[in-house]
Amino acid sequence: MQLLFESRTNINIAGKVYFFQRKPVIHPDPVLGPDSFVDGAGTSIYGSVLRDGGVYRMWYQAWPRDWNGANCDLIGYAESDNGIDWRKPRLGLVDYAGQGRDNNLVDLSGHPPSVFVDPEAPPTHRYRATLCTGPGHQGARAGMLGSGYFTAHSADGLHWDYDRLTPQWSSADVITSIYHPRQRRGIVALKVTPRVNGIPRRSIWNAELRDGHWSEARSALVPDEYDDIAAGARGYVSGDYYGMGMLAAGSGTVGFVWQFRHCLPRTEGRGNGVFGAVDVSLVYQAEPGDRWLHVPGRADFISHTDLPSWGRDVVYTASCPVDVGDEQWLYVSAGIHSHGWYVNSRWQRDENLIRLLVGQGMYRIGIVRWPKWRLFGFRSDPCGTLDIKLGRLLQPVKLQLNYRCETGGSIRAEILNRKTHSPEQALPLSGDAASETVAWKAGDIIPADPEEDIVVRLHLDRAEVYAYDNIEINC
Repeated sequence: MQLLFESRTNINIAGKVYFFQRKPVIHPDPVLGPDSFVDGAGTSIYGSVLRDGGVYRMWYQAWPRDWNGANCDLIGYAESDNGIDWRKPRLGLVDYAGQGRDNNLVDLSGHPPSVFVDPEAPPTHRYRATLCTGPGHQGARAGMLGSGYFTAHSADGLHWDYDRLTPQWSSADVITSIYHPRQRRGIVALKVTPRVNGIPRRSIWNAELRDGHWSEARSALVPDEYDDIAAGARGYVSGDYYGMGMLAAGSGTVGFVWQFRHCLPRTEGRGNGVFGAVDVSLVYQAEPGDRWLHVPGRADFISHTDLPSWGRDVVYTASCPVDVGDEQWLYVSAGIHSHGWYVNSRWQRDENLIRLLVGQGMYRIGIVRWPKWRLFGFRSDPCGTLDIKLGRLLQPVKLQLNYRCETGGSIRAEILNRKTHSPEQALPLSGDAASETVAWKAGDIIPADPEEDIVVRLHLDRAEVYAYDNIEINC
């Protein structure tokens, strides 16, 4: 559906109507944790979850029991029938550290791995992956020529080939990617660290996969003074962006920004913040190529202070949410200690702290969830109108709404300048619906009109509207 981003130029509001952001529900218990040699130090959804072939499939970062404090390139694989109960198949593909192949590691090495299905690719390239790797990573594949962001392809998601042995892009270490069906392209969000306001700042750059070709990366979202203000309001000294998950939403895209809030000291010789906490906030891009915009106020969507006891200081998201029934679930990994907990201000590792982390299992994977497409929307308090310009219609359509009304509240739809589609002729919507068609006494069809823009005015009475879709009717 088309989410009602505040900046959409085809909408207009009047009366007491306000834009707002929702908070997700946090599942109380982790759903995937460390339980073997290859992921004994932690399981993190530096990775992806996809609904594929009737099964939920997960590619996650596996931190081995012999983790040495470096970036780790082991990629674990798990499956589930319901998104809650996960199994780790013994794939027999990778012998790590001489422990044999009786594990769930896929034949791919990288940190962090993102996987998506490319429906327009040949069968050998149906699965695409983006990841960071290099000679200094623990578990890196031999033969890679240099360090950076790489891309890979697979026919089954288990057996992989790198697209090339040299980096596709220069790296800073975190990369995520999704496929956007409406835009018919893959979208990549990669971390780059330019200098902003006097210090190096982790920023989001974007690239794309279109017609089988990866583009160059360009700057897309850079921290600003407000990020420092937001960090200061939470007791930190500065902020930047550690990474970003994404959600294809109609013609637009939502970003789940990993807000890294720094505390002192800064790392000697680097200047950027390396200690602190990670929260998640929302941004959006209404159309391809538009600016990424923060939700007003930049409220946390997920705060590390909201997390259960199995994760306290940092939260990272999967590359994208997944639909589960009438909800959307975003898998997250939470750490039991703050970022950089096991190193000193000179970035020197403390072996005792590393052993302590390994023994505790530093990451586990959990879920946050919300009703489908309900990240933000417009609320009437109590009454007002919301106009949606559908443009010039070459075919008749039905307009579907994702909405919720308070008890006694309603939504009545009007097509401006159409007597047969007046508020008096409208059939009121009430209750709560993920996708309900607006209708009038004459029916639920909005006639085609290639000469004049069609504007639907929603009369809101104690109602919230989150998203819409106009479905073409073939006559």
